Amino acid sequence: MLFPITANGPCLLLRPQKNQGQRPHASAFLQRLTTLILTMLLLGGLFFVFCQPACANPPVKRIGYLEAGPFWLFDNTWNAFRDGMGKYDDIRCEYPSDARFSPGWEPAQMRRLPEMAKQLLQRKDLDLVVGMGTAAVKALLAVNDGRLPILGMGMADPVAAGVVKSAQDSGVDNFTCRVEVDRWSSMFRVFYDVVRFHKMGIMFQNSQEGRVYAALGDAQAIASELGFSLVLYDGLSSAESAEECRKGLDDLRKQGMDAFFIGPLNCFDIGGEGMAPLLQKLNQWKIPTFARDGSEYVKAGALMGFSTWNFGPSGIALAGQAHAILGGTLPRTLPMLDQSEPSIALNLATAKAIGFDFPFDVLVTANCTKPSASRTPVHPKDFPCLSAPRANCASMPCCSGLESCWSPWALTCCSRFPR
Repeated sequence: MLFPITANGPCLLLRPQKNQGQRPHASAFLQRLTTLILTMLLLGGLFFVFCQPACANPPVKRIGYLEAGPFWLFDNTWNAFRDGMGKYDDIRCEYPSDARFSPGWEPAQMRRLPEMAKQLLQRKDLDLVVGMGTAAVKALLAVNDGRLPILGMGMADPVAAGVVKSAQDSGVDNFTCRVEVDRWSSMFRVFYDVVRFHKMGIMFQNSQEGRVYAALGDAQAIASELGFSLVLYDGLSSAESAEECRKGLDDLRKQGMDAFFIGPLNCFDIGGEGMAPLLQKLNQWKIPTFARDGSEYVKAGALMGFSTWNFGPSGIALAGQAHAILGGTLPRTLPMLDQSEPSIALNLATAKAIGFDFPFDVLVTANCTKPSASRTPVHPKDFPCLSAPRANCASMPCCSGLESCWSPWALTCCSRFPR
């Protein structure tokens, strides 16, 4: 009701005005507006009642897990994957403890893999099964009935192992993984270009998986191309114990190896006790070592490593694959190529201990261990170390130990002219 202002003597009075002159279309407009507001309120209430629980409680997806046995790389990959999955707020993942299998690396334990793979794939309460490592993935694919999606992780070379049809096609509708092309050939090429050895030693289990883990095919191809020799020891069991590896190193030394390739062997497990004595033995023999799995081994005492495992980005990429699969995407349709750029890690203390000088260009591009933030940057134009006489290096900020010297240019002088 309207209240027009009218004059009544000296005062202004508010008198209610009858709805005599209101136009019919204005009344209809008000009715429609009222109806619209009530409808919006009703819909909002329905959304609050029915949709809020779904938004607050996203669907739960349950993921099973199979590995042949514990290994540091598997643990780091799995943790990075779970961290990546935790970033999605449209699903909530559970990892049932009774859907996680890790029988162990002993031959008798490895024989249980097919049974465990079958148990996982027959479960009705799982939405995805992860196979960690070549042996576990092959066990899952061997009993695959196509019902549950399978995601492979932590494999050395899925193509060489026959796990996938090619780097572009898994060959199995409900399976996918990540594939790195030419990773191992590049690794052996870098090791030879830096060290210029004559006989590179490799240890492995004499099985298809063992040869794949050792990247033996790539090593043989690069050795033939570049003109160095391979000395091999294939006497390891699936357990790859420290005692077996000590025996293998002694055998390789007798064969005349002057460089050693550290593959993903259990005796060189980062979390185990067997690795330190093996690296100490190799360094005492002044054998340059190259670790397939990069900086963690270099920190532990290996001379060089090919740092291709970057667990943060890898976990995000694997989680992206899993998220797409759990959202309904056919695994086989997902891209598999991993084009991560590798880097080289160096241990300069080991270089000093075995009497090895890294080339200048390698020092410039590599990740040197234990950098010191207290040093002032040194530019190569100020200290042309490769051609400089000793006097030019005398004023360089060399460190008490090469392992703490952060500047690659200073390192070159320090390693060539130690104080």
